[in-house]
Amino acid sequence: LRCLGLRGHHALFRKTANDELQNDAWKHMDQIMPSIIFNMEVEEQNQSQEATTTIVSPENVTIKNEQMTNEETSTLADILFRDIFNRAHSNTNISICVELILVHLDKNAKWIPGDFSKYIFSRIMNSIRHHNSYVVTDLLLNHLDDHLNIRDRTDIRTSIMNVIHDCLVFSAPNTGAGTTIFTGILNLLNFLKKSFRIELQRSKGSPKYPDEHKFQAAVISGIEDFAENLPDFQMMEIIQCIASSLSTLYQNTEEHTSDSNFSNFRLQLLLLKTMQKIILKKHARQTPASNSHEITIQHQSEKSSETISILTTFPHQLFDPLIKLISSPELELRLLALEILQLLVDRRHYADRLLKIRIFQDISQLGLPTDTKRSRLSDIPFMKKFGHQFRSQLYKCILFENNTRKIFYAIYCLMNIVTLEADDPDVLVDAIHFCFEIQSGIIKMMDDDQRKLPKTNYHGIHALIAAYFNLMSKVYDINQFSGHVDEVSEDIVFEQISGYREENFVSCTICLIFI
Repeated sequence: LRCLGLRGHHALFRKTANDELQNDAWKHMDQIMPSIIFNMEVEEQNQSQEATTTIVSPENVTIKNEQMTNEETSTLADILFRDIFNRAHSNTNISICVELILVHLDKNAKWIPGDFSKYIFSRIMNSIRHHNSYVVTDLLLNHLDDHLNIRDRTDIRTSIMNVIHDCLVFSAPNTGAGTTIFTGILNLLNFLKKSFRIELQRSKGSPKYPDEHKFQAAVISGIEDFAENLPDFQMMEIIQCIASSLSTLYQNTEEHTSDSNFSNFRLQLLLLKTMQKIILKKHARQTPASNSHEITIQHQSEKSSETISILTTFPHQLFDPLIKLISSPELELRLLALEILQLLVDRRHYADRLLKIRIFQDISQLGLPTDTKRSRLSDIPFMKKFGHQFRSQLYKCILFENNTRKIFYAIYCLMNIVTLEADDPDVLVDAIHFCFEIQSGIIKMMDDDQRKLPKTNYHGIHALIAAYFNLMSKVYDINQFSGHVDEVSEDIVFEQISGYREENFVSCTICLIFI
C-alpha cells in the first residue's frame, strides 16, 4: 500500500508538471510531504551513508513495477522526494516543503540523533537549483532562532546547527556569499551571543556547561568552514562580520558582574581565534605548493601587493574593534589582536623573519625584500589618519604590567611590519618619536613611587625599541643613526628579553633616548 501511495504521489507531480493543475498539487503538500518523509526513515546504517551528489531530473526518473521491500520503499520515497525539490522552481514552493519537513522533525523528535535530519537536507541541497540554496539555509536559521527563543534542549539546537553547517558548506562554492548569506552569518553570531547568555543564566556561577559549549563549537565550525570555501574578498567580509560582534555581551553597566565579564571574555577569545583561523587558512591557500611555480607566485604576489592597500584591508568595521582590543586588560585578547593585525598588514611575509627581538649587525641575513619594495601611495593617507589612534592604543598595550615575552615580540613584529609596508619617511619619523615618548614615559614611571613597571617589562620595552631602531636605521640606510645604535648596543645580545646585565642594558637604552 505504501508503494502504491508513493507511486500515486509521483504520478500526480509528473502529470501536472506542465499544466495549470501544478499549483493545485503544491497546495496539498501538507498531506504529501509527511508521508514521503515517513517512508524515507530507513535504518541507521543506511541513514549514515554518505549522501550522493547526483541530481535527479524529472525526465530520467523511473519506477519499478515489481513488488518492493521496505528498503526499496524508502528508495522510492527518496527518488520522489528529490524529484519534488527538483521541480520546485519557486522560492515559495521550496519554503512550503522545507517548513513542513521542519514541523515533522520537531513533532516526531527526529533531530536526535542527527543522522536523519542531515540525510534529509543533503537530499534537498543536491536536488534544488544552486541559486535557491540560500532559501533553505535561511529557513533553517529562522527555525534555530525559534528554538533559541523557547530555550529548547541544547542538543536539538546543536543538531539543527550541524544541518546548517552542511548547507552553508554546500552553498559556498556553488552560489558564493550574497547579502542574504552574510545576514545569515550575522544571525549565527547573534545566536552565539544568545548561547553565552543562556549559559550564564543556567550555570549560576558554574563556569562549565558542556552541552552549550557543543552548540557554540558547532556555530563556530559552521562559520569557519563556510568562510574557507569562499573567495578571498568574501572571506574578508566574513572576518569583518566577526569583528563587528566583538563588542561586549552586556551594554548596561549594572549587568557587569564577574560571571558576565568572564562570559564576555570567553566570547571575545572564541571570536578572535576564529578570525585568526580563517586568515591563516586564507594565507595557506595562497602559499605555493611547490617550487616549480615560485616565479609565477612571486609575480602574482607583487601584483597583488600593488593593488591591495591598507585602506581596503582595514575598513572601520574591522580596524576599530581590533585596535581597541590591543589595549584590553586581558593578556590573551591583546596577544590575539596583535597577531591578527600582523597577519592582515603583512603582505610581503616579513613576520616570519621578525618573530624575535634581536640586534643585527648585518640585516641581509634576515632576507627582507627591501630591493623590491614599492611605495603604495594609498597607504599613506590611512596611516596619517589612523596612525595616532593606532599609536595611542599601542602605548597602552606596552605599559600593561602583565605583558609577557610573547606580547613584546608581537609588538616589535607589528611595529616593523607597519613601518616597512608603509615605506614612508613620515611614518618612520612618527614611529621613532613614538618610541622616544615610550622611553621617556617608562623612565618617569620608574621614578614614581605610585606606579612602577616590573623590571622585566622595563628592560623588555627598552630592548624592543633598541632592536626597532637598529633594524630601521639599517633598512633605510640612515648611517649616523645606525652607527650610534651599533655603538651603544655593542656587546649586548638580544637573544631574549630577560636575562640581560642590567647596568649595560640601562646604559644602552638611556643613550638611545638622547639620540
